[in-house]
Amino acid sequence: MNILMIDKVSIFAQGMELGLKQHIPDIKINCLSHMDNVWNVLSDEDISLIIVDGEIDKTLCLSFLDDLFIHHPKIPVVVSLNVIKKHSLRLYLRHHALSIFSKDTPLDIIGQVLKTVSAGMICLPNTPIDLDDEPERVSALSDRQREILKFIAAGESNKQISRRLNISAGTVKAHLESIFKRLNVRNRTQAAMMYSLNEH
Repeated sequence: MNILMIDKVSIFAQGMELGLKQHIPDIKINCLSHMDNVWNVLSDEDISLIIVDGEIDKTLCLSFLDDLFIHHPKIPVVVSLNVIKKHSLRLYLRHHALSIFSKDTPLDIIGQVLKTVSAGMICLPNTPIDLDDEPERVSALSDRQREILKFIAAGESNKQISRRLNISAGTVKAHLESIFKRLNVRNRTQAAMMYSLNEH
């Protein structure tokens, strides 16, 4: 597992790699202390997962998560925080993170998080709130995802949605894949039903 870790404390990344070897023997962590060289690394390396330090400039971090989702939608992202608060949890989930863990989480649990997220599933190991009920899952979507979900519920096709939002059909498809994962549904009909239940 080739991981890119963006963390201002490089020793934290080194400790993670050493500690996680017993849980994920083939793990390799590339560490960056800031986001300047991320796109170069992504073009040069085959990265399977990204861990981002959520304590870095929040605006920059959220912008990076959105850009990453557009350009590399298949690379899962995990956010690490010193302390997880309800607001931060929802915010990062809305911006395409599949997991948020606190930096004091035991390494065996972090190992499980990385394996789960690598399989494309959301994993919230030390969550202070329950996000498993349907309304919470819908509210954890990004604004753009909820907008697309609304059009799906109205019966619009990918092509119609792409025209309406002035984005490519490929981007609509990438958003749909993420929406289905986040809502834990298999198709447009189930997603539309969940949206309708949440709106009434």
